[in-house]
Amino acid sequence: MHIITSRAPRQLLYEIKNSCRNLSSAQVTTALRPFYFLVHPDLFGQHPRAQHVNDASLKLLNSHLDSLINHEKPRPVSLQFYIKNKKMQGSLNTVALNLNKPSARDIVHRILNEFDLPTKYVDNLPESLHEPDRKIKWHQPFHGGSSTFNPEDELYSARLRENLYSWLIKNMGEAERRLAVSEPIRQDIVRLRHSLIEELNLSQLSWQRGLGTTHLRGCLQGLKALTMHHQEIKEILQGRAVHFGNETGVICKLPEEDSMIQRIPDMQRAVSNALREIQVTHRKYQPFVLVEHYIQHLRRLVTSLGDYRGREGFPKSWPEKLSSLQLVVESAAGPLMLSPTGQILAPSSCPPWLLVNFITENMDQAEKMIAEYESIRDQEKDLYEKCKEDLGLEFLEKDDSVMPNMMIECLERLLDSGYRLSPLLSGARIWITHYYAVMVDGEVCIPWNWDQEKF
Repeated sequence: MHIITSRAPRQLLYEIKNSCRNLSSAQVTTALRPFYFLVHPDLFGQHPRAQHVNDASLKLLNSHLDSLINHEKPRPVSLQFYIKNKKMQGSLNTVALNLNKPSARDIVHRILNEFDLPTKYVDNLPESLHEPDRKIKWHQPFHGGSSTFNPEDELYSARLRENLYSWLIKNMGEAERRLAVSEPIRQDIVRLRHSLIEELNLSQLSWQRGLGTTHLRGCLQGLKALTMHHQEIKEILQGRAVHFGNETGVICKLPEEDSMIQRIPDMQRAVSNALREIQVTHRKYQPFVLVEHYIQHLRRLVTSLGDYRGREGFPKSWPEKLSSLQLVVESAAGPLMLSPTGQILAPSSCPPWLLVNFITENMDQAEKMIAEYESIRDQEKDLYEKCKEDLGLEFLEKDDSVMPNMMIECLERLLDSGYRLSPLLSGARIWITHYYAVMVDGEVCIPWNWDQEKF
């Protein structure tokens, strides 16, 4: 009995399907010569990012084509190339390529079409000397028992995991384009902010993180128009701090609100005295709280603490002062918990006995977390400055939900990979968040745990 061996079914299927479509290495090189003249990195010496992206994309493209020529099955890949704008000297355009075709001929044809190059040479190349005599029908029980490969599946069904480098290669061209378009808006914002601070003698003019540039410019223009047409509002705002956020303001009621604002330190002091001089402060990394809401929270808690203190007193294990601890009084629906920065978060509706027990049980842990936070905050600041300088970033900020320890890990890894990432990130505006995105104004969001995030 003779035993006949053959190649694995998966490889055999791929070769039979695509042998009639393959080109030789020399044919691919000849066909793509006009394309190479458009994207060669040496043509982009004055544009370091474009030079780096084109160099990396060419290497990936050549590797992909080599695999196809050698009858292998590479995974789909997305690339991006910079080309010079023929109509505007010194300007660049980007072209995205998705390499998901099963043969070198199809890939070459797609490249030439995407770059508006002639395909006559490829079209005139003969495809094959013969076709298979019949369609091959796979015997499912045999292949199902001998291999996990199912010949009837889609040839390209694998889902790729994206890393930061490949994501930047694909998206920084679009980010750069959007950044250039929105640059006049950012210049307007700088001008309007400086003008409003001077005209209104503002002590501060700020806005919530993540507010889009177009939206922010509209806010500043609206405030300027308002003060131009209403002298009484201009007088009210003199010397104040203005913040743009998600809550509506109190411009016309400011004189009435002043008396309420002045009561806050006294009410915070009352809560502090009721809990042996504990620090009463605001939560770190939290949006602003409206005055009237905060007053209500403080009043409710200080009343219940006063009643409890008169009846029960405090545990003997407590030190004479709790000034090393930080208490944040929040809405009635909030949780009673320790924040990652060591602050005690207490809802205004919290029963006094429950708050006292919580402080007793978590006092040591809270002090430890506060000390750790103070330490890593300085480390985060140093890494922030170094990362911004070494990577050549125009802007670097983080989302409020990204804690200092997360930011430190992210910045350290960015610095370690700086030799690869700096050509792509130079001049960019970066937000450290929990996701990848290119914003409308060209700012780029990357997750703090890039290349480690779960899919």
